[in-house]
Amino acid sequence: MSQTSENAPVMPYDGCGICLLGVHRLSRVSGATSSPERQQKLILEAVAAVGGHIIAWADDWEVSGATDPLTRPKLGPWLRGEKGPYDGLAGSAVDRIGRNVVDVLSTAYANHSAGRVLVTADHHGVWDLNDSHQENELTLKAMGAQMEHRSTRERVRTELIRARNAGQVTNRPAYGFKHVRPSPTAKVTHTENEEHSAAIMRNIAARILLDTTDKTTPYSEAARLTRARELSPRDWLLRGPRRVPT
Repeated sequence: MSQTSENAPVMPYDGCGICLLGVHRLSRVSGATSSPERQQKLILEAVAAVGGHIIAWADDWEVSGATDPLTRPKLGPWLRGEKGPYDGLAGSAVDRIGRNVVDVLSTAYANHSAGRVLVTADHHGVWDLNDSHQENELTLKAMGAQMEHRSTRERVRTELIRARNAGQVTNRPAYGFKHVRPSPTAKVTHTENEEHSAAIMRNIAARILLDTTDKTTPYSEAARLTRARELSPRDWLLRGPRRVPT
């Protein structure tokens, strides 16, 4: 998982009017991608160009563009007024705010109504939603992001249907399972439990079901496993299975 913003420059909120929240979002993060770094660079350049500064970062990695900004793990609390004062949002592009027209416009107008500014690196300066030309530009960029997202989703769906009809496995195994091949270069023949990750999943389920305080949730379990340095499902797949200590 990228830790791009851990060492990124931030300054305390000082009421200057351009104290901005840096908004990162990426559906999938892998060790090979440089998108997190590119996003941060673009945001910092756009914020500097308008004379502002970043007070905090909302890093929504592994978050689909279809997710409502209000419910995103990192951005949502800021939008809901749970994290303190800020003067606006800064993103590397409009599609980092949202991948459909409704989400982008509702977020932008709620931000505007609250007296906050919006800065994205794919637009020169601060967005002025009182200007009809800029309003149209924002709408068109949001529409383009929506069309791209839906086109990608349709291509993925079509390929999954083709592969299923052909009896082929194209997806990674779900956490707790592994694909089995007769030999390293052979096709996948079936899927079965993976010893370590399956044990982790069974333990999570047992802890949640046996809890009588309602304090053990999927979110608290994710935090517990992070503290225990347990690999995330995606990192687990990248690293490969290992044997359970005996």
